[in-house]
Amino acid sequence: MGEAQVPKGLANDTASVGKKPGDSDWARKYPPLATAFIALVLAIAVLPSALNLPQTNPTQTLEYAPVPPEDSDDDPPPAGNLSSLGLGSTPGVAEDAEGGSGEGAGGLPPLPGGKGTNPSTKRCVGNPPRQTEDPLAPPCVAYFDGDNFGATYQGVTREEVRILVYESGGVRYTSSSDASVSPRGEYFDLAQPPEDDEFLVVKGMRAWQRYFNDRFQTYGRFVHFFVYFDTGSGSPEARRADAADNYARVKPFAVLTDVSHGGNEVDYVEAMARRGVLNFGTLTGKSDSFFRKFPKLIWGYDPPIEYQAKAFSSYVCAKVVNKPAVLAGGDLASQPRKLGMLHTTDENHAERIRLAELVEEQVEACGGEIEATATFSRCCLVQDVNANPDDAATNMAQFRQDGITTILWPGGMEGYHAAAAFSQGYYPEWIVLGDDLLDGNEQNRRSRHGPAFDGRAILITPEVYHPPRQQQRCYQSYREADTSMNERDLVYVCGYYPNLFQLFTGIQVAGPRLGPTSVDKGYHAIPAIAAKDNQSPACFYNAGDYTCAKDNQIEIWEDQMTPPEESRNGCWRIIDDGARYFPGEYPPGNIDSNLNQIGPCNNYSASGNPAVGGVPA
Repeated sequence: MGEAQVPKGLANDTASVGKKPGDSDWARKYPPLATAFIALVLAIAVLPSALNLPQTNPTQTLEYAPVPPEDSDDDPPPAGNLSSLGLGSTPGVAEDAEGGSGEGAGGLPPLPGGKGTNPSTKRCVGNPPRQTEDPLAPPCVAYFDGDNFGATYQGVTREEVRILVYESGGVRYTSSSDASVSPRGEYFDLAQPPEDDEFLVVKGMRAWQRYFNDRFQTYGRFVHFFVYFDTGSGSPEARRADAADNYARVKPFAVLTDVSHGGNEVDYVEAMARRGVLNFGTLTGKSDSFFRKFPKLIWGYDPPIEYQAKAFSSYVCAKVVNKPAVLAGGDLASQPRKLGMLHTTDENHAERIRLAELVEEQVEACGGEIEATATFSRCCLVQDVNANPDDAATNMAQFRQDGITTILWPGGMEGYHAAAAFSQGYYPEWIVLGDDLLDGNEQNRRSRHGPAFDGRAILITPEVYHPPRQQQRCYQSYREADTSMNERDLVYVCGYYPNLFQLFTGIQVAGPRLGPTSVDKGYHAIPAIAAKDNQSPACFYNAGDYTCAKDNQIEIWEDQMTPPEESRNGCWRIIDDGARYFPGEYPPGNIDSNLNQIGPCNNYSASGNPAVGGVPA
């Protein structure tokens, strides 16, 4: 049995990439958007509407949120901005097979309440005000007093929105304060009082329930969390049975899925979508077609494989193809590059196979040639005791004989090939695509990649920079709701922040008539602009698109660097202060062109995933 993988807990202005908030003025940087926004404000001022902007009183909060347009509106323009608060929506909510009420008929009305003279019930921040300190937070709606239309969709009433968090059962959290094991087959209603010695993830979700209800506008509804831990089977049949039972018992509006242990997450997500339930989660390594199969019902934080392939291959085309191997060692140093590729053939990860095919097609289209290929038959384990290390040794020996200077590794964790290369005195460059495992520090240490990667591995990852723990947004947000969580346990619950943030953003931008259509329209109203700092991705949704993160950053592995709050060496270090890049917009030159701007360790594996170090019990 292999060691379990480590699961996770998302028109460009390039001048703003990697910059901190406040480095430039929004209106100055985006004059067309500012002009259009002013026009919108003037239009609102002369039209009858319950949504009002405050007068020029500096003590008042800007109370304004994306309001989905009426269904009968003309198609919106293709580029997102604050002047057109309803980008392209997508057709067809899946029919609710279990008899859910569905959305109310008719168009979406203007947002009631929220007048500037009313007292604020949300402590928004920033200028212009937004809902929380996170730069991705939606514009502030500090006060709501109006009709939320009651039961607008299944799992929604006038008083509450039901959310289910679907977790892996029977997982030992070996890095936690007490080596806790997650329950199996149990439900937890987080509106009920906590039990004694409550499991750390359940305790953490209680705090997140408090935080997000306190900080986001939910239009008079309490977002009510339920947590369910699976039985540990993870078979397709078990996933579908869980979905049926979860729906019957909770009938949630939405589910947040985090069940990397056991696999077959897709079976659960699709079973819930068939019942009309909205699905959220990291959902790494999925294709566009997966999200489009159930329009408006499946939303991912990380990008689909089509985006990942473009992000990776455009870097290779711009900075690798037809250039010397500047990071290779030994007799490969500074030789003309010869490209090899390492990827999985595991049919249980068919989309990763497709991702490798896309990368090869795109690299060859720009003049690159993949001259050799090495594969591994089982994917995504840090170490796999059922694999044969001799296969890796044979593959790397062949790469060396073929003169491969540069190995392209488009995702899919595997624990033997890099170590085999190093043991043979073979020192190629490695160009690695982050996949929620390969971009973690601890995962690469445990896979013994470090010596082979040292100064020779470049990572392209959609993950953001994680500074020392107490400087991270997830940490600061969590501590606002709970000061009692043990620091070691907080490592686990912090990883849920991005997915919960995405879910609550959807609830807020949907407006009071909550349902898949209003969520879809609200998301597609988010402006398509670059990241504002290195702790946040550029997050927006193109037409027909259901995932958040749109950019990535570049990192380099250093084997003797120790991240803050850790005792073991080895980490991915950020380059150019964690600057964020859209595919095809990397800086010119070879891959060493900005290595004089190497920054601190990215503490991703020390702070992100809900089960860092977890193994099946």
